[in-house]
Amino acid sequence: MGKCKLCGRGEAKIRLAYARLNLCRKCFTEKFFPNRVRRTVESYKMFPADASVAVAVSGGKDSAALLHSLREAFPAVQLVAVHLNLGIPEYSEAAERSVEALCRSLNVELKVYRLKDEEGFTIGDFKATKYGGKLCSVCGVVKRRRLGKIAAELKVDALVTGHNLDDTVESLMATFTGGDFQQLVRLKPVLPAQPPFPRKVKPFYRTPEREALLYAEILGLPFSRRKCPYLPGSRSLRGKRLLDLWEAEEPGFKYRMLAAFEKLIPLLEQAVPQPEYTYCRVCGLPSSQPVCADCRRIEALKGRKAA
Repeated sequence: MGKCKLCGRGEAKIRLAYARLNLCRKCFTEKFFPNRVRRTVESYKMFPADASVAVAVSGGKDSAALLHSLREAFPAVQLVAVHLNLGIPEYSEAAERSVEALCRSLNVELKVYRLKDEEGFTIGDFKATKYGGKLCSVCGVVKRRRLGKIAAELKVDALVTGHNLDDTVESLMATFTGGDFQQLVRLKPVLPAQPPFPRKVKPFYRTPEREALLYAEILGLPFSRRKCPYLPGSRSLRGKRLLDLWEAEEPGFKYRMLAAFEKLIPLLEQAVPQPEYTYCRVCGLPSSQPVCADCRRIEALKGRKAA
């Protein structure tokens, strides 16, 4: 690949076909990657440079790369890592160990919330309910609610998640083909606060998943490589495989999809009415329904246990 396009000295080891860019490892980790995170945060006005933010850390590559790159890009930002232990045998234990090692290495405060200890159930318990065929969906609902609550308790300016370019584009494709245009609007990189919940932001909105992995591997960041046992066969994995094939044939395809979506957002916001948020009559937190999605699932779980 020759010399690095940025420094002109180092041996290029990383090829970014969509940008026609060859980089050495040093320039990729010290310049290109954190600079893109900084530009993304600043261009979408995710949070100010002196903010306090809660960073959702799962134990995987994306959140490890996110926490480290935020430290590099915004040294004045006050970071606190938040980890949810979902009680998935072996997987959750490995994830929590990785998060602890990561936060120790970066000297970042860590809050751990263990579902089993705090609420008496695990994600696997939902297999016996009517939601058992869609555990990934249940997991998403459970995580969103608890991360929001913890962020509210911490009184931070924003809740940061590691959703990357691939996550967004796959969700775009699935949501569009499913005709769920209300949900399509919610794929924006910044979602406004819904008191008591702070705003939710995605600094990896323009970062490909492969590059988050490269960043974490080159820097030797602690992260778990265990795959969730409930993930095989999921819609998102199938969608990402298809998108990877398209990207291989047409470098930059994922970015073009993202650009098209951003042009569509203002039209969608005008044409598609968003649900009005009130408060769940069970938990008292923001909801577009009389009983929020989280409480409906918890009720199903309680009903199953009582039967």
